[in-house]
Amino acid sequence: MDLPHQRPTASNRLYVAEGSMHLYSSSPVVLTPANLYDLKQNSQLKEFTELCNIYVVAARGRIFVDPLRFNFTDGVMRGRFIVAGESGPTHVDFVWRISGDPFGDGSKVEEVGVSENGTHVHLSNGAGSGTVVPALRLVAEARSALKEAQRDLEVLYIGQGIGRSRARTALDRLQNHSTLQRILADAVTFRPNMEVILLLYRFEHSRSIISTGGDLRAEPAATPEQEQAHMRRMSGANIPRHKRIALAEAALIRHFQPHYNVQIKSSDFAAKKKLKVLAEVLKLDLTGVIVEISSANIRSRLRTASAPPDDLSTLFGPDVAYGDKLDDDHLNAAWQDQLHQMAHTQYARFALTTPQERDTFMHGTVWHGSRERDGGPFGT
Repeated sequence: MDLPHQRPTASNRLYVAEGSMHLYSSSPVVLTPANLYDLKQNSQLKEFTELCNIYVVAARGRIFVDPLRFNFTDGVMRGRFIVAGESGPTHVDFVWRISGDPFGDGSKVEEVGVSENGTHVHLSNGAGSGTVVPALRLVAEARSALKEAQRDLEVLYIGQGIGRSRARTALDRLQNHSTLQRILADAVTFRPNMEVILLLYRFEHSRSIISTGGDLRAEPAATPEQEQAHMRRMSGANIPRHKRIALAEAALIRHFQPHYNVQIKSSDFAAKKKLKVLAEVLKLDLTGVIVEISSANIRSRLRTASAPPDDLSTLFGPDVAYGDKLDDDHLNAAWQDQLHQMAHTQYARFALTTPQERDTFMHGTVWHGSRERDGGPFGT
């Protein structure tokens, strides 16, 4: 900072603007633990997971495909899910239209079969080419009446795999991972009806978010030249990829509080003694961290007891959030897609300074109906 921070008795303003580092990823690659052993034989899998450096180990009640009740006609499979539950299995019908190029040669699917244990579907073109599709893909793509809670994924562990001297990904890390082995052992022993699912994220995107919120009645103390330098530092802020990955991992662990993570869960991001990567963000004049994580492509919300999914009905009301209130079909479809993205996205938001420190340059906002400053858009 250009000017020293002082503890004021009233709200002061050092700069007009404040900023945060915003990290976000493209859609995750979703794997079963068995896929970890396909890497050497599956070049396509290796390509899909390239640059995936953050991984989430999650679980939910296992969802099978009923091997005794399905049919296939004209590229459409109709069948029934068997959903494991504490009070016994439930059944949910589904319709799955097979799209894309499942064999990689342009041929059509002619035959469909279901494994005896219901964990996979077998596709064949009738001419010798075949492929196996896990049930979790049908859960993501098929039309069904599965409830959100049945699709939800409990976040058990979050980690990273990235190399500094050589290329290394989350997939490399997971191939020899003692905590994953423990999670699988616990699942088999104590939660046999649960399936463990791996989500691999790239977190290749970053940007600075700059805000002018706060008590606008306070006159900024910085000179115009200092203000311009501050804006340049924030807008041009950049940190190396391996540090961005470390930042995303730390924020997500702190947000979700996964059961099997030990470190960082209780870290105070605003404490004077910070994680090294947080201190580097603060040096860039960015005083907040926002990490966005989405699972919209698999139609399953991420959750823990500490971080439940957002309830959109509290924001928009049940009719607007889930009804058909727009006359234009295209607008309605776009709105429903946006709602879907929102429902399947979580944000880890943290301030890197205390409320007292923020008063010297962020002057936290006092929101309507509250008597206390909340520290601005990044929380307390």
